[in-house]
Amino acid sequence: MKSIEKQTQEKRAATVAKEPERYAEVVADLLDRVSRDDVVKYVLSLTGDLTVDVPQFTSALLKDSTMESRVYGSLTKLLDKSDEQLHLLGASTLVSLLSTRSSSDKNIPSDTVATLVNHLSTRLATSPNTHLQDIAVQALGILMRNKSYRSVLWKTHAQVIPPLLKILVESKGALQLQYHALLVLWLLSFEQMSSKEFVSSYDAVPTLLEVARTAVKEKIVRVATATLTNLISQVPKLSIPSLLANGALPLVRTLSERKWADEELVEDLGTLLEKLKEAFESMSTFDEYASELESKHLRWSPPHRSDIFWSENASKFRDKDWKAVRELDAVLSNEGADPVPLAVACNDISRLIVVLPEVLRPLQKMGTKVKIMELMNHKDSEVRYEALRATQTFIAHSFK
Repeated sequence: MKSIEKQTQEKRAATVAKEPERYAEVVADLLDRVSRDDVVKYVLSLTGDLTVDVPQFTSALLKDSTMESRVYGSLTKLLDKSDEQLHLLGASTLVSLLSTRSSSDKNIPSDTVATLVNHLSTRLATSPNTHLQDIAVQALGILMRNKSYRSVLWKTHAQVIPPLLKILVESKGALQLQYHALLVLWLLSFEQMSSKEFVSSYDAVPTLLEVARTAVKEKIVRVATATLTNLISQVPKLSIPSLLANGALPLVRTLSERKWADEELVEDLGTLLEKLKEAFESMSTFDEYASELESKHLRWSPPHRSDIFWSENASKFRDKDWKAVRELDAVLSNEGADPVPLAVACNDISRLIVVLPEVLRPLQKMGTKVKIMELMNHKDSEVRYEALRATQTFIAHSFK
């Protein structure tokens, strides 16, 4: 190794290219045996350069399962090191090596990928240091280009997705960080299971819409829009109602009227607008209400305060074993909910009791009255007011 230490980059690459297996064996041996941090850092830095400059070296380093296990084993051990530079170099080297594999390769090192993804998402992406967050999301983006790795990541999605969504919400000033986090979500949105969970478990639609609405860079709007387009392609029955309930139609219409340089962005906005308009025009008023309710993002849209809506649609709340009523109760059960959905849910339950007294039975079983009474002490005045009205309605109709 000393013979190439002081060579220029070009000369060093040429030297290693003549005997790639020999140098690969030396590197693997050093990673196995050396314990001095400064030497390990040098070997990792050199390895990172050689994987880029000398493809034959990378092939030799991963030439068979024995060599591969040896190298990956040495590198994954470094992820637990307290020395920041050491574990970052270890992660970077792993990403470089793993990124050389083909998506069609069925024999992927799943355990290594899982360990690396866990390190990136729990140690780096959740760090208060935005530089470390950016390293993590860039690395995840490189890995997710390989379709085979997406299923490995998805086994631990509960550790990966929340930090990414948090970055989107909190990093509006760090544009590159936001962009890189979006890229990871976009790559995952090509998979149906990921798309389904984005909508149903992580409620990602409002976040993506907010990013598209507030972004100052076209490339950020581009990736947010492309992700939403993938969602309506992969899981239309889940994503389109959520998009409509969260005000996507007026936003997409506004974005479509702006001048964009990116032709793919223009095309995706056109696709979104067409699909959303088509769905909206075919929806009844109750369909709109049900979509909003399913999203859990209730707002003071016209149906909530319309006597006609409640009298005409009361019977539909019996459908599917009181599904809509159970969803209203679920809104009240969300301790961290915004005040507006809580106030709207109290209003809706109060109105429903008036037009459909038999709803008291399922509400009693779910303990909805107790939840509403607790909201009379809520810090928000509108929530307190609507909770008081609903409680009075409960009491008035309980004795009829």
